[in-house]
Amino acid sequence: MTPENGCDRQDRYGRTLADVLLLDGTNVNHTLVEDGWCWWYRKYAPRDTALEGLEKDAREAKKGLWVDAAPIPPWVSRKVRRA
Repeated sequence: MTPENGCDRQDRYGRTLADVLLLDGTNVNHTLVEDGWCWWYRKYAPRDTALEGLEKDAREAKKGLWVDAAPIPPWVSRKVRRA
């Protein structure tokens, strides 16, 4: 994606950061967090209160990865493997 089509944000590796929207208006990012299948990565969406609330609700409901008492975030797992 480019600034012309609405996305000019990238992570430190040059990967595009964007919301994925389906034709029916579904925000896939929100659905994944809501269902507990991924973390809200605060570094790239620090003020996204929708994602914050969805993750909190998923944690409390023990959905998806939150079934585990102590799930390991991917960024921590990668650090451990490198060490």
